[in-house]
Amino acid sequence: MIESLENSKIKFLLKFKLSKYRKSEQKFICEGAHLVQEARNAGLLIEAYSLEDKEGYIQVSVPVMKKLCNTDTVVSEIGLCKMKENIKITDKILILDGIQDPGNMGSLMRSACAFGFKTLFIGTGSVDIFNDKVIRSSQGAIFKLNYQFGDISEFLNKITHKVYTTNVLEGIPLKEIKAEDKVAVILGNEGNGVSKELQALELDAIYIPMQNTESLNVAIAGSIIMYELSK
Repeated sequence: MIESLENSKIKFLLKFKLSKYRKSEQKFICEGAHLVQEARNAGLLIEAYSLEDKEGYIQVSVPVMKKLCNTDTVVSEIGLCKMKENIKITDKILILDGIQDPGNMGSLMRSACAFGFKTLFIGTGSVDIFNDKVIRSSQGAIFKLNYQFGDISEFLNKITHKVYTTNVLEGIPLKEIKAEDKVAVILGNEGNGVSKELQALELDAIYIPMQNTESLNVAIAGSIIMYELSK
């Protein structure tokens, strides 16, 4: 059992609380038995740590696990995972333009996984998808999707998909969108929507007709759109 916070393995794991270290090492931490199992199923689990003496795990003490966790409640297991290579572009793509709330990001990842949008393009200014809050709210979807990162405008020049942005007040009503074999949807920042740079491209915008409200949370709106386009 590892009981010391000065243990070299523990010091190594603690570095992954920092985004820059996750990026340089191409590794990240997941917390909780469910996520550890999802990482194992995906073939992305490097090693696992547990409060219990179990085969295939490195046992640690409660104080050590508490130090490693980012949650108030100490979990029973954590896993060190590798970031998978993401070179595949699927027929349905979700493009995220400045999504900053970890809960929204994780929820969108779950919906993308559920409705067949298996490629996510993460634009500059979005929250780190390997942030612990994003990973928890993704509920394992993080291990089932393809990811690419960078400039959205440059990415759009590389794909042949029909691309839609979103507009809360006008555009093409969602029910009128024709089915496409290859489609990409751009969702914008929670407060400002799609960036002016992307608006200038004059892409077709999707509008969700609503009653008694002007807008929806981006995770809810994105989920509705992906559901409709997955039919």
